[in-house]
Amino acid sequence: MKIFTAVALTLAFVAAQAQASYLYSNTEYCELANDKAQSALLSAYSKKLGVKPSYTECSQLLRPATALVQVKDAEGQIRSFSRGSARKLPASLIQQLKAMSDKERLMALTQIYG
Repeated sequence: MKIFTAVALTLAFVAAQAQASYLYSNTEYCELANDKAQSALLSAYSKKLGVKPSYTECSQLLRPATALVQVKDAEGQIRSFSRGSARKLPASLIQQLKAMSDKERLMALTQIYG
């Protein structure tokens, strides 16, 4: 009987620790709301989270990032295109690329690296 009590207390302690270490996030709340979860579940989750994210915040969190960050300087553009490629551009071509406008350079790098 003592062993059973010790095991039960240990399991209760482990369950309490697991529940206490759970990380609540706005993103998970928004995913639940987007999946049309029950209002009681959303209410309990927002209570644990400490705040109820707004509709606007949820739409921003769940929207995939579609904007590509364009590197402005020539060396950065050349580095970003050549990263992971086995092609090594000659120094003369790099100088020509640096002399081009941003649009021309972007088109040339796309043709070179695909």
